[in-house]
Amino acid sequence: MKQKLLLASLGLIGAIAAQDALAYAVCNSTTSSASRTDNRVYAGLSWELNGSNGFIPDLVLGARSLNVNSSNAVNGADLNIRIRYKNDISFDSVRLAYVGGSRDILGNAGLGYSLTNNGVFATAAAQSAYSRLGGDYQFGKESFNPYLEGNSLYSPKAVPQNATVGICPG
Repeated sequence: MKQKLLLASLGLIGAIAAQDALAYAVCNSTTSSASRTDNRVYAGLSWELNGSNGFIPDLVLGARSLNVNSSNAVNGADLNIRIRYKNDISFDSVRLAYVGGSRDILGNAGLGYSLTNNGVFATAAAQSAYSRLGGDYQFGKESFNPYLEGNSLYSPKAVPQNATVGICPG
Protein backbone atom coordinates (compact mmCIF):
# COMPACT_ATOMS: atom_id res chain seq x y z
CA MET A 1 0.00 0.00 0.00
CA LYS A 2 2.85 2.35 0.85
CA GLN A 3 4.41 1.71 -2.57
CA LYS A 4 1.14 2.60 -4.30
CA LEU A 5 0.79 5.83 -2.32
CA LEU A 6 4.41 6.67 -3.07
CA LEU A 7 3.88 5.98 -6.78
CA ALA A 8 0.73 8.13 -6.87
CA SER A 9 2.51 10.95 -4.99
CA LEU A 10 5.43 10.81 -7.41
CA GLY A 11 2.98 10.94 -10.33
CA LEU A 12 1.34 14.04 -8.84
CA ILE A 13 4.69 15.74 -8.27
CA GLY A 14 5.78 14.82 -11.80
CA ALA A 15 2.59 16.25 -13.31
CA ILE A 16 3.00 19.53 -11.42
CA ALA A 17 6.67 19.72 -12.44
CA ALA A 18 5.68 19.05 -16.05
CA GLN A 19 3.19 21.92 -15.89
CA ASP A 20 5.88 24.29 -14.63
CA ALA A 21 8.34 23.11 -17.29
CA LEU A 22 5.70 23.56 -19.99
CA ALA A 23 4.98 27.09 -18.77
CA TYR A 24 8.67 28.01 -19.13
CA ALA A 25 9.19 26.15 -22.40
CA VAL A 26 6.30 27.57 -24.40
CA CYS A 27 4.03 30.56 -24.25
CA ASN A 28 0.71 29.36 -22.87
CA SER A 29 -1.28 32.57 -23.22
CA THR A 30 -2.32 34.67 -26.17
CA THR A 31 -3.48 38.22 -25.55
CA SER A 32 -5.56 40.52 -27.75
CA SER A 33 -7.46 43.74 -27.16
CA ALA A 34 -10.61 41.90 -25.97
CA SER A 35 -9.60 38.47 -24.70
CA ARG A 36 -6.86 35.98 -24.01
CA THR A 37 -6.56 32.21 -24.14
CA ASP A 38 -5.41 30.48 -20.96
CA ASN A 39 -4.20 26.89 -21.46
CA ARG A 40 -3.18 24.83 -18.43
CA VAL A 41 -2.25 21.26 -17.63
CA TYR A 42 -2.95 20.28 -14.05
CA ALA A 43 -2.90 17.59 -11.42
CA GLY A 44 -5.00 17.08 -8.34
CA LEU A 45 -6.53 14.75 -5.79
CA SER A 46 -10.26 13.97 -5.71
CA TRP A 47 -12.13 12.60 -2.71
CA GLU A 48 -15.51 10.90 -3.14
CA LEU A 49 -17.88 12.35 -0.54
CA ASN A 50 -20.21 9.32 -0.46
CA GLY A 51 -17.50 7.30 1.32
CA SER A 52 -17.22 4.54 -1.29
CA ASN A 53 -13.45 4.99 -1.62
CA GLY A 54 -12.78 5.76 2.04
CA PHE A 55 -10.30 8.55 2.66
CA ILE A 56 -8.09 7.54 -0.27
CA PRO A 57 -8.35 10.11 -3.07
CA ASP A 58 -8.17 9.50 -6.80
CA LEU A 59 -5.37 11.11 -8.79
CA VAL A 60 -6.66 13.62 -11.38
CA LEU A 61 -4.62 14.65 -14.44
CA GLY A 62 -6.08 17.10 -16.92
CA ALA A 63 -5.88 19.98 -19.36
CA ARG A 64 -8.02 23.11 -19.48
CA SER A 65 -8.36 25.75 -22.19
CA LEU A 66 -10.23 28.97 -21.41
CA ASN A 67 -11.07 32.15 -23.27
CA VAL A 68 -10.99 35.08 -20.80
CA ASN A 69 -12.37 38.43 -21.93
CA SER A 70 -11.79 41.91 -20.57
CA SER A 71 -15.07 41.85 -18.61
CA ASN A 72 -13.79 38.76 -16.72
CA ALA A 73 -16.22 36.35 -18.41
CA VAL A 74 -14.71 32.92 -19.04
CA ASN A 75 -15.64 29.98 -21.27
CA GLY A 76 -13.78 26.94 -22.50
CA ALA A 77 -13.27 23.22 -21.94
CA ASP A 78 -11.70 20.84 -19.42
CA LEU A 79 -10.56 17.28 -20.13
CA ASN A 80 -9.33 15.08 -17.29
CA ILE A 81 -8.72 11.50 -16.28
CA ARG A 82 -8.93 9.90 -12.86
CA ILE A 83 -6.65 7.17 -11.64
CA ARG A 84 -7.58 5.00 -8.65
CA TYR A 85 -4.97 3.50 -6.40
CA LYS A 86 -7.00 2.13 -3.49
CA ASN A 87 -6.40 -1.61 -3.98
CA ASP A 88 -4.39 -1.47 -7.19
CA ILE A 89 -3.57 1.26 -9.65
CA SER A 90 -6.27 1.47 -12.32
CA PHE A 91 -7.71 3.92 -14.80
CA ASP A 92 -11.08 5.02 -13.37
CA SER A 93 -12.70 7.53 -15.71
CA VAL A 94 -12.35 10.24 -18.32
CA ARG A 95 -14.51 13.37 -18.51
CA LEU A 96 -14.95 16.32 -20.85
CA ALA A 97 -16.73 19.41 -19.54
CA TYR A 98 -17.71 22.87 -20.72
CA VAL A 99 -16.33 25.54 -18.40
CA GLY A 100 -18.03 28.92 -18.03
CA GLY A 101 -18.54 31.75 -15.59
CA SER A 102 -16.31 34.46 -14.18
CA ARG A 103 -12.61 34.35 -13.36
CA ASP A 104 -13.32 33.67 -9.67
CA ILE A 105 -16.14 31.10 -9.88
CA LEU A 106 -16.42 28.69 -12.79
CA GLY A 107 -19.14 26.18 -13.56
CA ASN A 108 -18.40 22.81 -15.21
CA ALA A 109 -20.96 20.68 -17.07
CA GLY A 110 -20.18 17.67 -19.22
CA LEU A 111 -20.07 13.94 -19.79
CA GLY A 112 -17.67 11.17 -18.98
CA TYR A 113 -17.12 7.44 -19.12
CA SER A 114 -16.29 5.30 -16.10
CA LEU A 115 -14.34 2.07 -16.54
CA THR A 116 -14.95 1.28 -12.87
CA ASN A 117 -18.75 1.46 -13.33
CA ASN A 118 -18.76 0.52 -17.05
CA GLY A 119 -20.96 3.38 -18.14
CA VAL A 120 -21.56 6.96 -19.18
CA PHE A 121 -22.14 9.66 -16.56
CA ALA A 122 -23.04 13.35 -16.44
CA THR A 123 -20.80 15.64 -14.43
CA ALA A 124 -21.33 19.11 -12.95
CA ALA A 125 -19.15 21.16 -10.62
CA ALA A 126 -18.37 24.59 -9.20
CA GLN A 127 -14.71 25.55 -9.35
CA SER A 128 -12.54 28.23 -7.80
CA ALA A 129 -8.80 28.58 -7.38
CA TYR A 130 -7.20 25.24 -6.49
CA SER A 131 -10.52 23.49 -5.76
CA ARG A 132 -13.60 21.96 -7.34
CA LEU A 133 -16.81 20.68 -5.73
CA GLY A 134 -19.03 18.57 -7.94
CA GLY A 135 -20.93 15.44 -8.61
CA ASP A 136 -21.30 12.71 -11.19
CA TYR A 137 -24.62 11.09 -12.10
CA GLN A 138 -24.11 7.52 -13.31
CA PHE A 139 -26.89 6.77 -15.83
CA GLY A 140 -26.80 2.95 -15.72
CA LYS A 141 -26.77 2.71 -11.93
CA GLU A 142 -28.90 5.83 -11.41
CA SER A 143 -26.56 6.97 -8.66
CA PHE A 144 -25.11 10.35 -7.68
CA ASN A 145 -21.48 10.57 -6.51
CA PRO A 146 -20.39 13.92 -5.04
CA TYR A 147 -16.67 14.76 -4.88
CA LEU A 148 -14.24 17.37 -3.59
CA GLU A 149 -11.09 18.01 -5.57
CA GLY A 150 -7.91 19.90 -4.75
CA ASN A 151 -5.86 20.74 -7.83
CA SER A 152 -3.12 22.98 -9.21
CA LEU A 153 -5.51 25.22 -11.21
CA TYR A 154 -5.50 28.84 -10.15
CA SER A 155 -7.97 31.48 -11.29
CA PRO A 156 -7.34 32.74 -14.83
CA LYS A 157 -5.57 36.09 -14.89
CA ALA A 158 -7.52 39.22 -15.77
CA VAL A 159 -7.35 40.73 -19.24
CA PRO A 160 -6.34 44.41 -19.05
CA GLN A 161 -8.68 46.82 -20.81
CA ASN A 162 -5.81 48.10 -22.99
CA ALA A 163 -4.08 44.79 -23.73
CA THR A 164 -2.13 44.42 -26.95
CA VAL A 165 -1.02 41.43 -28.96
CA GLY A 166 2.44 40.40 -27.87
CA ILE A 167 4.94 37.65 -27.30
CA CYS A 168 4.68 35.50 -24.20
CA PRO A 169 3.55 37.50 -21.17
CA GLY A 170 6.07 37.86 -18.36
